[in-house]
Amino acid sequence: MSNRSKIIHAINDLGKRVTVADVVAKTGMPLSDVSSELNLIASDTDANLEVAQDGEIYYCFGEHYSYTYFRHGINRVLNQIGSGTFKVATFLFRLSFGLTLLFSLICLFGIALIIQTLLAGVSGSTESVSGMWRDFFGLVQRLALKDLVHWGREKLKPGSTSGGARQGFLLDCFSFLFGEGDPNKDLEQEKWKLLAQVIRLNEGVVLPEHLSPYTGEEPEDEQTLFAILAKFNGMPQVTSTGSIVYVFPDMQKRSEVTSYALLPPLLEHKTWTFSNLKKEELKKVMGMGALNFIMALTACIFLVRPAHLNSAGYFFLFLCFYALLFLTIPALRLLYTFEKNRMVKKKNQRIREFENALGNPTPELSHRLEEAEEMRATLNVNGDTSIVYSTKANYLEQISDNDFQRDLKLGGK
Repeated sequence: MSNRSKIIHAINDLGKRVTVADVVAKTGMPLSDVSSELNLIASDTDANLEVAQDGEIYYCFGEHYSYTYFRHGINRVLNQIGSGTFKVATFLFRLSFGLTLLFSLICLFGIALIIQTLLAGVSGSTESVSGMWRDFFGLVQRLALKDLVHWGREKLKPGSTSGGARQGFLLDCFSFLFGEGDPNKDLEQEKWKLLAQVIRLNEGVVLPEHLSPYTGEEPEDEQTLFAILAKFNGMPQVTSTGSIVYVFPDMQKRSEVTSYALLPPLLEHKTWTFSNLKKEELKKVMGMGALNFIMALTACIFLVRPAHLNSAGYFFLFLCFYALLFLTIPALRLLYTFEKNRMVKKKNQRIREFENALGNPTPELSHRLEEAEEMRATLNVNGDTSIVYSTKANYLEQISDNDFQRDLKLGGK
């Protein structure tokens, strides 16, 4: 029986209103394990907490809490299955573009060879055609079978292109078509982390100019400032000369750590890349795409009759349309990448200007920085950070020592 099952049985036996100590006594499990498992079960079953007059904390479970817990367990399993299915479907979707390109090339080469074979049969010359068929099957083996075996080794890391590791021709096609995504997708999280560090480094009293190198917005942008105030529970205050500073009471006292010294002076946006593929891999995909387009277009010109379209005609039109998209999408994305990088460069230039303005302040900004420093001293933000209790020493000894120090100070007065 698992630990969680033991705890559920203990909850039932104890009348569904238990303390951690009750469950420990009932199951004989370690206190830390019981406390952790009990919290998880309470979370999954919407249990309630009750505090008695003596400070004892009771976990109160509903009459049918076991069914609720079972339902939550089923939901977790379904979510895991759904998540796994989605990952597999996404991976197959990434593979589909390369597979379609290979299918198109094989079909077009095969049809061209069949036509060449028929013509050679009529003329009586078949030696050159047999060599073409050997080359064709060699091409199929190099393009398809080799990459499928390589994909089998790399399929657990479908999006990985770093460190020089190849991901196979099939996934290279997806990278050529759609790139690697937004390089700044985690920038928002990094921004809030750095803003919190800046506020704590300045002991809870900052000017808008302290924040602009990380937000990328003008110091006068009130909407950005309001968002920061709401996020970190800050408030504006007016100095003696009428300047506005922003105070964050919950972040005034900071521990003496050295990590703040590693705080970057600004937060720049990363430039977009067309693809992480190596030049050789990129040339291979581009060459196959161009060859596929030429062959598909040739097949449509000679084999498709618009006045008499049949299933074969629609099939060739589909191959031609896919071949055109295979080259058009990357071309449009390349233009989009150039435009995004132009905007990123402009944004980063403005961020560097904010950082330079703070590093080389004007007389007016210098005066405001001095006022912010005076307000830090006025608010006594450092406070008393002496340790009054630590788990490293006996509690009673620490209490006696603290009392002695307090009496000593009072006696000195």
